[in-house]
Amino acid sequence: MQVKIEEPESFNNEREFEEFIAKVIDNILFDLKEQGVVSNYYIFRELGFDIAVFLDKGGSPKVKFFELKLYKEQRAGGVGFGNQKGEGPQAEVLLNDKKTLAFFNKFLRWIVYDALAMGERPYIFIDNITAKECAMGEVRRGKQNNFNINKLRKHAITWDELIQKIREFLTQ
Repeated sequence: MQVKIEEPESFNNEREFEEFIAKVIDNILFDLKEQGVVSNYYIFRELGFDIAVFLDKGGSPKVKFFELKLYKEQRAGGVGFGNQKGEGPQAEVLLNDKKTLAFFNKFLRWIVYDALAMGERPYIFIDNITAKECAMGEVRRGKQNNFNINKLRKHAITWDELIQKIREFLTQ
């Protein structure tokens, strides 16, 4: 049985979004532990990425990372990642080729909340290959890297779909 997690009305800032998604992940993992799918787990914040999850699934240790972004038109059409110098773990991951990005897909997902989205699909849950494809221009050091919000919106999903995708990623 899956726990029903109510969708919030909105988020005021990225920190609030991160805190809420960390609670969602905790609820999902608690449910998975109750079902016997996961025997133990720990959630850490800001351990390279916004959320790090260490879990034991059937005696097999796993680690999952989530990088979260909130778009409120801070940059015209852009959702920044990494720092202004093009550094940080987010940029380091996306600087890689497709083969390496596919390797990172085992460990890392990006979740974006589009506060300006119309309708019921304000969430974006993407892997690293898709993230790189959604970048404005090329990802490189020495500049602020951004996602193109219009490219991201092609991957928009509902709240229920987001919960399901988080659950699936955690149990892979």
